[in-house]
Amino acid sequence: MQLEKTIKFDPHRAPIISVVIATYNRASLLRETLDSVVTQTFRDFEVIVVDDGSTDGTEAVVKSYGELLRYIRQENRGPSAARNVGIQNARANWISIQDSDDICTADHLESLYGVVKKRNDLGMVFANGGYVGGPKEKTIIPQKKSKRLAQNGVRLLDLFDVSIVRLQAALLSRQVLLAIGGLDETLRIAMDLDLAFRVFMRFPVAYLDKVVFFYRRHQGSIGGDEELRQLENLKVIDKLVQEFPETIKMLGRHQINRRKAHRFYRLARWRWKIGARERALEAIRDAIILRPYFPKYRLYQLGEMLYSRPIRRTE
Repeated sequence: MQLEKTIKFDPHRAPIISVVIATYNRASLLRETLDSVVTQTFRDFEVIVVDDGSTDGTEAVVKSYGELLRYIRQENRGPSAARNVGIQNARANWISIQDSDDICTADHLESLYGVVKKRNDLGMVFANGGYVGGPKEKTIIPQKKSKRLAQNGVRLLDLFDVSIVRLQAALLSRQVLLAIGGLDETLRIAMDLDLAFRVFMRFPVAYLDKVVFFYRRHQGSIGGDEELRQLENLKVIDKLVQEFPETIKMLGRHQINRRKAHRFYRLARWRWKIGARERALEAIRDAIILRPYFPKYRLYQLGEMLYSRPIRRTE
């Protein structure tokens, strides 16, 4: 592929956007991602690849792009830590965080920068995404909701009810990211939701009704760890309420309990599926404590208890 050289690293001039890509053992998928980034229609950007201790051919893939990319290697510390390193080394005022296995649309940066260029008060603008190999009408945020978010603006309830922010579809202020302390390095899956909450509670957030990236589903994806996903989502909800007590009034205690109970229910179902029955019962009990009069959880608990009860044989 013939690549334009206009994004070559220039130490004497800061670009408008810094694209940060954290990667770990994704050499087989990384090149397609990088090609989608370096061929953007918007040209005033730099690309920083943070290798989080890969043991495959990641370094060789990155270095084959020469001066088009900046390469940073660190010991394995997780995706959030790697992204924070990229943000700290970025020279631009706007940050685009990309996964190393997804694909950007050609006008990804141009579309998002068009929003912040008109509104420099924004902490973040985010858009929609599709799926690699999926049908056009299938989007991460349902199309009806996507139009409503663009028309009416983003509310805390929109972020809370269903996780809709993907960092791959966002453009963030570097100043804002540094002000809130970057990404939570204890999180491996729910960092998007946590970051969205912390930005939203302190800075203006906008939404663009457009697909700007394509998510790749594959066996090696971190997002495939269902137990970790539910536990981290519960952690992020508790963290939101602790750091911003006003969210109780904004959302209502019932809404918070409903969301947490749903996460415990999904955790119970996953644990049951993998045979961790005692832990499944523990999770469904937590769901019932939060929503004691919701029949679905009571019935599920009863089904688990009946199925788990040993059968007594009579002689």
